[in-house]
Amino acid sequence: MASIINFIYTSCIFLTHDNVYDVLEAAEYLRITSLKEYCRKFFKASLNEENCLKIRSYSNRYNMGDLVQAAETFISKNLGAVLKSGDFLQFDVDDVKAMLKLESVEDSIDEEKYRSAVAWALHDFDDRRKNFSDLFHLIQLENLSKDFLIKVVQKEKLVCNSTDCMQLLVTSLVSRISEAPACKAKPGQSDEILMIGGRNCERSFAKFNTKAIQWSNLPDTNIARRYPSAVNYNEQILLLGGSKGMTHYNSVEMLDLNEENPKWNSNLPSMGEKRCGFASTLLDGLLYALGGWDDNNTTNTAECYDPRNGKWEYIPPMKTCRYGLTAVVLNNEIYAIGGHDGSNYVSSVEKYNLDTKTWIDVSSINEKRNGGSACVVDGVIWMFGGWW
Repeated sequence: MASIINFIYTSCIFLTHDNVYDVLEAAEYLRITSLKEYCRKFFKASLNEENCLKIRSYSNRYNMGDLVQAAETFISKNLGAVLKSGDFLQFDVDDVKAMLKLESVEDSIDEEKYRSAVAWALHDFDDRRKNFSDLFHLIQLENLSKDFLIKVVQKEKLVCNSTDCMQLLVTSLVSRISEAPACKAKPGQSDEILMIGGRNCERSFAKFNTKAIQWSNLPDTNIARRYPSAVNYNEQILLLGGSKGMTHYNSVEMLDLNEENPKWNSNLPSMGEKRCGFASTLLDGLLYALGGWDDNNTTNTAECYDPRNGKWEYIPPMKTCRYGLTAVVLNNEIYAIGGHDGSNYVSSVEKYNLDTKTWIDVSSINEKRNGGSACVVDGVIWMFGGWW
């Protein structure tokens, strides 16, 4: 306060990086315009990578528009270094959004924006995670490489746990595919990808049109289900099993996409056992449900459903108990791949032959996988993802 009183009488003051912020606050409170101008000039002359964010914040707070512009110009030219500074992590969400909106000519700046948004959210995860989706929308994913999207962004839990973020990510990745030479769908193949449920959105149902590169919502399921299984039977989506908390289901519901205004129908016969984390697939018009977890144990049981008579029947059990497995059909045989046997993750694979009604061990996959996905393309089984 002594320096402020001295300035009133002498119009002189010695400003430093340590005292200038307090002096500015006093000048604003006491309405000493000339002192505020001294502070403005000091800030403008001393802008650097360490203080530019704080100077921007103070100049914005005290309505010094030209200084705000000067600070933002400096930040734009040095955005990569500025985003790495400790002050960035202390910003409120509106200031972070402002930083992410700034343009810069620096190489790889969009990668740095993404990393900074993640770091800011993780700095106070419980309070800030709700803001991450808004920040993610400000990242120009089209400027990020496909490798960065797959190896970095796709693995970030803040992204994976947000439906909005995942839709943006998938749209960006699919757009890279759409830029490649077009491929015609084979007979029986669809141009749409259906997605049901997921953590924190167990009832949601959406479809992605690979031609329009667009998501659209479908009716929510009747029951919230975690780790269910689903198949598309002649454009009728059959959703089976799953769990909610400690409750496991053997129930089945169906959505007929052939109808103009489809609604989920829960009046279908239930499976013989409660199952979550299991696999299902179609073969010769029959629906097969394999393995999974019931109320107590990992199981190797399997059963099939005939839509023509509405009945479930057991088939011979698999040789290995499997939870988190995946299943595909190749050459009229069902392949059960990977999973967890109740004690260990497994890489083993077995196939079911309809004629002999037996399970046969075949070559294992190269890595143990639980919760992975698989498909068949041109007579070859492709396996993706999972954990172990």
